[in-house]
Amino acid sequence: MFPPLSAIREMRRKLGWTQKELAKRSGVSQSTIAKIEKGKLTPSYEVAVKIFRALYQEEGRKGIRAEDIMSTEIITAGVEETLASVSRKMRENDISQLPVVEDGKLVGMITERDIAEAVLKYGTDVGMLRVLEVMGPPPPTIRRDTNVRAVAELLKQYPAVIVEDDGNMVGIVSRADIVYLIPRM
Repeated sequence: MFPPLSAIREMRRKLGWTQKELAKRSGVSQSTIAKIEKGKLTPSYEVAVKIFRALYQEEGRKGIRAEDIMSTEIITAGVEETLASVSRKMRENDISQLPVVEDGKLVGMITERDIAEAVLKYGTDVGMLRVLEVMGPPPPTIRRDTNVRAVAELLKQYPAVIVEDDGNMVGIVSRADIVYLIPRM
């Protein structure tokens, strides 16, 4: 599974490549790459494979870091929010966990598992329980430049990790982000 074709330009620029360099490394003409990047051409599967393979090979040489795969849109929950509110956020955003914040600081994590355990403990009428009553401990925090292999090791133990910069949350990496990374490795 590849990312959308619109990602080619961004990936190429991140690597510091011109269209000419990508053309040389992928064996695809520069004009074809230009047309794909402008959205004027949908390439064949074989051409897309050549382009993404060249991009992924170079990313692998340069080393993928947390900042390369993190989501910068961090949807959070407050300690006083209800499980009904949190469940709605999870469904609407198709996510399985939310960092919990209080006064702008990371204090815990609420996951689908936490909600399932609350249902087992209290029954299905848990919508008015507060996040504070069922949340788990905060996930590990990492720096932007943490290597993806170290991130993957942490994700064996935790559903997500938070990327921080100067004590501020700037991103989140979940297990799903690693799954989407597989074609690159």
